[in-house]
Amino acid sequence: MDQTKKFNTGAEYALSVLSGKWKAVIVFLLAGHPWRTGELRKQLGISQKVLSEQLQDLIAAGIVERHSLPVIPPHVEYSLTSEGEDLYAALRYLNYWGEQHAQSDPHVDIQCTEKMHEFGLDGLCVVTKRHLNHWKQELVRKK
Repeated sequence: MDQTKKFNTGAEYALSVLSGKWKAVIVFLLAGHPWRTGELRKQLGISQKVLSEQLQDLIAAGIVERHSLPVIPPHVEYSLTSEGEDLYAALRYLNYWGEQHAQSDPHVDIQCTEKMHEFGLDGLCVVTKRHLNHWKQELVRKK
């Protein structure tokens, strides 16, 4: 039986690689330098199980690579592959496109845009517990 997955376009395939809540955010975090597992968990505020699953999927797709250093205690770092760096560049443009088009829709509010630009950052928002708490406070104030 043929297990080949069929996609209509390359974009559809790329989006399937990034499916899930955390994969795009992980790619953004890993752009530029490697991160240890504990650092990623702390930054994202997610469980070890969820993080492991997301990283395994990204490794299987050739987007992320795992580096195990021979020290005690064990030291593992994750970084983007060259394919992952290419995908990151595409994600930055997709983010830009989304921000531009959201401006013309009064029913859409991109939560991170203003804060990211305050810091001079031009990329995907990294959703952390701090962001979520801030957004909850903003929603309460608006009521």
